[in-house]
Amino acid sequence: MPRRDFLRTIGVGAATLGAPNLLPASAPAGAARGAPARGARPNILLVMTDQHDPAIAGFAGDPVVHTRHLDALARQSVRFTAAACTAPACTPSRMSMLTAKEVHRCAGWGNHWIIFPEHVTWPGHFAAHGYRTCLVGKMHYGGRDQMQGFQDRPYGDLRHGLGHQPDPLAMFPGYAGPRSGGVSEVPESLMQDVVVTRETLAYVLEHEAAGTGQPWFVCASYGRPHSPYTAPGRYLRRYRDRVPPPPDGGAVPDEPLAAKVAETYRGLQPDEIRRGREGYYAALDFVDDCIGELLDGLRKQGLLENTIVIYTSDHGEMLGNHGLWAKTVYYQRSVGVPLLLSGPGIAAGAHEVAHPVSLMDLFPTTCELAGLPVPEGLDGRSLAAVLAAPAAAPAPHEAVLSAYYLYGAIVSSPHNPPPKTTEPNRAWRSARSARWKYVEIEGGRPLLFDLAQDPGETTNLAGRPEHAGVCAAHRAIVFRDFSWEGAKRQLAADRARVPQFKSGRPPSTPNQYRLPDGREFDAEAGLYGARWLTIPPGADGGIIPQQFG
Repeated sequence: MPRRDFLRTIGVGAATLGAPNLLPASAPAGAARGAPARGARPNILLVMTDQHDPAIAGFAGDPVVHTRHLDALARQSVRFTAAACTAPACTPSRMSMLTAKEVHRCAGWGNHWIIFPEHVTWPGHFAAHGYRTCLVGKMHYGGRDQMQGFQDRPYGDLRHGLGHQPDPLAMFPGYAGPRSGGVSEVPESLMQDVVVTRETLAYVLEHEAAGTGQPWFVCASYGRPHSPYTAPGRYLRRYRDRVPPPPDGGAVPDEPLAAKVAETYRGLQPDEIRRGREGYYAALDFVDDCIGELLDGLRKQGLLENTIVIYTSDHGEMLGNHGLWAKTVYYQRSVGVPLLLSGPGIAAGAHEVAHPVSLMDLFPTTCELAGLPVPEGLDGRSLAAVLAAPAAAPAPHEAVLSAYYLYGAIVSSPHNPPPKTTEPNRAWRSARSARWKYVEIEGGRPLLFDLAQDPGETTNLAGRPEHAGVCAAHRAIVFRDFSWEGAKRQLAADRARVPQFKSGRPPSTPNQYRLPDGREFDAEAGLYGARWLTIPPGADGGIIPQQFG
């Protein structure tokens, strides 16, 4: 369907394409900062958290959470209020973001999957065009290539683990979700988020002190607010008895796929739900302070003046809404992400843009802003025009796509058995436009939500005759160049390739340090003790694979 016909079908007129931003008229408009002069290409600072529900932030209107540093960044940024990941799980979302390709086109079938070498990655492309690239913190790759275009990686999950520090300590090598909510047992100086801040600052300051003039692309990737929902005690005390319960009372939806996902946490008690939600708010508050320390440290050295700053997360967090926790489902609390951008070539001041966009768009966007060629074959689209003129630029997408395949697991364990690909209600694919979200569930019934009238996604409109045209238009996008049968054939072919790319190394503690000469050593060996263990009772997620990866 042609783009303009699609927009007419879903009720979007031509004038909407240039709709004004959502801030009050008194908000500063600001012209875009000019592109840097030739030879002064902008630096890229990508700040990522893990599992940040885009609705829980001061800049998003949450009245309880303290996110003062991200709020300050939002006041200087273009904020996309309808940003989404392509797959609501750590590895597939990050693989898709780094390759700017949909998950079925980059083998992002589930956690611990491998980016195969034929894919050009975002940092690899920038490294090939003269940038110095560095990753500090989590990325959750599988296989032996733990760099994927990053030339330096001083700290992170380098042993194909997943970075998250089990808390309380006795939960190693696994961790629990809301049942773990509370005060962290990890000494604060060893907490992953503290180390990410310190090592990122050290890397950039050392690079600048070398005086090479080489632009840099640095990703600071934090583990919180991802479970186990713990934080230092002072943060927990701030939220005690102040976080409201889930707005729907935690009612499990009448839909087989989501109901299956909800089974993991069906036995949660009210006190566990309360502690889990308070712990999440505290973890987000804590990581906000860590991000603030990073940004303040760079700003004081004048290192943000020619730097594009991006803040986002890999996916959202259900946090008890619809009786669900964590992610992997199609709801906006799961697939939505916060997205802030500021810097050269981006409109100054605060702007809100309601156009749906994808994490896949960041790769081509930064290429255009930095004056680099955009590789062929990407699924993401540049947002540079929107960033330069937030109130006037047309929507870059008619709809953005997300998907998840519960049968795509690469790591098999008693906690994570991959369902057979023949079972119904084990995979979904969605298309979200400005107003609507359509979800196609393999072997199940379709869903349609009116996000303008029903932001909580409580009423399925797919069966109503008056919405047949909207469903048909979105379904055509869902199945454009895609089929379930083709995806399964690709999954089988990708599985057959995996063995040749495995590292042959056992996992250890969550994070490692990597010295400039390539030597690695465990960051938390004294905290947990690197050892092979059975999974302790009560651990219900995030198992560091007890097998060679």
